[in-house]
Amino acid sequence: MDIPQISAHLREHHYCHRPDFRELIGLEPGEEEGFCAYWENLVRDEAFKAYTHRERRILRYRLLPSRQLQIDRNTAFESPVTYAVNYRQGVNHLSYCEEGFIAHPLMHKLLAADLAVIGPHLGEHTYTIDIHQFRVRADAQSSSPTTSGIHQDGLDWVFMHFIGERNTVPVVSEVFTGDTEQSRVLNLPMEHFLETIVINDRGLYHRAGDVRPRAASAPAWRDMLLVSLRSVPTDAEAQPA
Repeated sequence: MDIPQISAHLREHHYCHRPDFRELIGLEPGEEEGFCAYWENLVRDEAFKAYTHRERRILRYRLLPSRQLQIDRNTAFESPVTYAVNYRQGVNHLSYCEEGFIAHPLMHKLLAADLAVIGPHLGEHTYTIDIHQFRVRADAQSSSPTTSGIHQDGLDWVFMHFIGERNTVPVVSEVFTGDTEQSRVLNLPMEHFLETIVINDRGLYHRAGDVRPRAASAPAWRDMLLVSLRSVPTDAEAQPA
């Protein structure tokens, strides 16, 4: 399935799972190892400290109607939705991605592939692109939730790229057409580097299982890269009627 086929699948089904998404990228020798190394220096997400052990960094762009990308160095992140879990709501001041990660050729190729897939579905708007490096850790004493149950994030589109894991019981990723268990349409663990799930976050819901260690004698973690797009209202759209 090539990029136009994935885009067409999204138009019909509003989600797509591709275990072989990496084949669209054209990996060069050493790129995977160098890219994954940037997950070793993430920063604890203090806003979710009471709920889970999650480490993260953020990289941000604005995608203009001309399809030009502008980097956005603002680290103040506020989710458009409120989650029904124990966390500190409001603005979350995150750590920005490292310069080497921003400049990494694989990051550029991956973002270009994502935008090629989703381009036919974008309107003539400016979009905020938030790219999150995530590592969820767990140990023998406790598991760590990956998400806040079946939920939406208040976004337009989300690309969930699997990076890797260590000593984890398989973490199941799920997609739903509604907010009930009975509406599940996808249910599988992601296992391969850059295995990808794309969803229309306006219409569908998603969830991922907890991170649990396979062997109690060693720590466990799961690494993901999330690329999300959210349209920014124009001045005219933002004005009250």
